[in-house]
Amino acid sequence: MNISIVYGGTSEERYASSQNAHDIADALNSKGYKTKLIEFGMDIMATIKAAGTDVVFVCTQGKGYGDGTLQGMLEHEKIPYTGSGMRAASLINDKILCKSLFDKYNIRTPKWEILYKSRFMQGDFDFDALGYPFVAKAPTQGGSYGITLIQGPDDLPKIEDIFKYDDPILLERYINGKFYTAGIYERKGDIVSLPVVEGRDLDLFSSNRPDDPQLIVFTGNYDIAKSSLEKELEDEILKIARKVWNITYARGLARVDFMVSDTGNEPYVLEINAVPGLKRNSLMPREAQLMGIAYEDFIEDILLTALNQYTI
Repeated sequence: MNISIVYGGTSEERYASSQNAHDIADALNSKGYKTKLIEFGMDIMATIKAAGTDVVFVCTQGKGYGDGTLQGMLEHEKIPYTGSGMRAASLINDKILCKSLFDKYNIRTPKWEILYKSRFMQGDFDFDALGYPFVAKAPTQGGSYGITLIQGPDDLPKIEDIFKYDDPILLERYINGKFYTAGIYERKGDIVSLPVVEGRDLDLFSSNRPDDPQLIVFTGNYDIAKSSLEKELEDEILKIARKVWNITYARGLARVDFMVSDTGNEPYVLEINAVPGLKRNSLMPREAQLMGIAYEDFIEDILLTALNQYTI
């Protein structure tokens, strides 16, 4: 069996995607599979076919890569691949569309607004009505890029940087609380909810990017711990995560991120990730390890789901 692990993404996300791909290759190689690492490029389908690919393990991330672009190409050529289908991947990668869907299905999510660059430049948007602090997000970028925290009116000029990624952008009220995440994946025909984990020592925002020190980004640097939430609240998070999985048509694997407010102890859905990080020390693999599932077995499960359950 020939497995092509396709990685790549925007200039910001390419490195993380490559790290994911190399760890996945090591895991599958240890299981006896034949793998080939392929970077997304203009001739991507020709390269995939030339490799005699039986299945693609999707590691591409972000706009123009893991947002349904690669998935659509593979569906056209009837090549099995891991993760959500083209329609779901496209939906999940658009944070504004997801927010609308959350509201439609009464899923608690932070208060939000849409901001167009033209409106921002006119200076007539009512930021006070949204409330401070809030987060400005590029809706089609991966979770770690195109995001900045606006603490108050003096920070509003930072928003202009986010329009380098997208227009319009998403404004989301910041929830004071703790970060939790719940992974879901398909294993041997069953949909498995992984344990809810808490992000610890979460350095949310950083300007220490060596290639662009002025850019404020979500760092994604955090450790995890088993959830210390009451069982009732943890069960609610798992139930909501499964609902988000269902309404977005996710399949294969996905990760749903939450903030649980300090006041009210209420879970708010931040987003769902269709191509979550799969490095050995990434969130979902570590959740699986807490459940007693070894990293190599976890990665193989994802692969076999693509082979056994994939339909065009």
